[in-house]
Amino acid sequence: MPRPLVSTLLTASLLTLTSASAVNFNIGYQKGGLPALLKARGILDAAKAQGITFTWSLFTAGPPLLEATSAGAVDFGGVGDAPGVFALAGGADLKYVAVTQSHSDKGEAILVPPGSSIKTVADLKGKRIGVARGSSAHYFLYNALKAAGLKLSDVQVVPLLPPDARPAFEGGNIDAWAIWDPYLTVALQGTQARVLRDHTGLPLSNGYYLTNSRVLKDPEKKRALQYLLNALYDTAGWANHNEAAVVDQLSADLGIPKSVLSVTVKKSLPFNIRSFTALDNRPLQQLGNAFADIGVLPSAPKLGTNTYASLPKFQGLDALKVSGGNK
Repeated sequence: MPRPLVSTLLTASLLTLTSASAVNFNIGYQKGGLPALLKARGILDAAKAQGITFTWSLFTAGPPLLEATSAGAVDFGGVGDAPGVFALAGGADLKYVAVTQSHSDKGEAILVPPGSSIKTVADLKGKRIGVARGSSAHYFLYNALKAAGLKLSDVQVVPLLPPDARPAFEGGNIDAWAIWDPYLTVALQGTQARVLRDHTGLPLSNGYYLTNSRVLKDPEKKRALQYLLNALYDTAGWANHNEAAVVDQLSADLGIPKSVLSVTVKKSLPFNIRSFTALDNRPLQQLGNAFADIGVLPSAPKLGTNTYASLPKFQGLDALKVSGGNK
């Protein structure tokens, strides 16, 4: 066989192998939290050497993020407790893969305007409350009202995503706003709003990471997913020893003032991530049952082995012998 032909065939074979091992993996994220910090660090660029290209899509809340994940436009995303349950109840083919444990009871709150006559949660009866439907704040609102002897039906729930809720709140179109960080701290610093109720005495809202089931059936996508989870684990460990750097990097990447992040980052510490286990289904099932009982969901999804994936333990990027970005 002539040498030029051999060379051409070898080149074609190498290109075919390279193409077969290359994978694009899109990460859905929100402002604040571990994925946003991972993006700001830039360490995922090193994955290109292993044939993995990560891209990022920013969302204002968990429900639209998981809608995109279910549709296949996004491969992975981190949300609060309610969005995954709502998505599964709607028939989304998603699976939980990881959890972050919340430690602060100040990360979500019900806000009222300065000078509002509303002094207690019980005073919210009949009032208009803005909240993102199917968000962690929605379940927080449910629990806060329940603790005060009220039901969601006792108030006027106005479904609003954060960008729409803020002007409605400032314009007096809603009487209260159930919201999470960093929007919470931004509003407190920018509007002199008053915290009516936070999570004190109520169940905390953990963070959950979900992927589309198709990702787990694709060997290359699954490889990228494991790489990503290890990178998140690595970033959590780094962040817990570099608080000032976390504030600087998130501010530069997200455009959020350091005065806000210096507050929200403290609430997030210590950052953490671990595999999802069968025990994690329990609080989520309770959430689903609660919203089904009051008619917000037509029925609660049955959470079990079919709604989460068992993955190898996250060990950080050192386990993959990968370096890059800010360490």
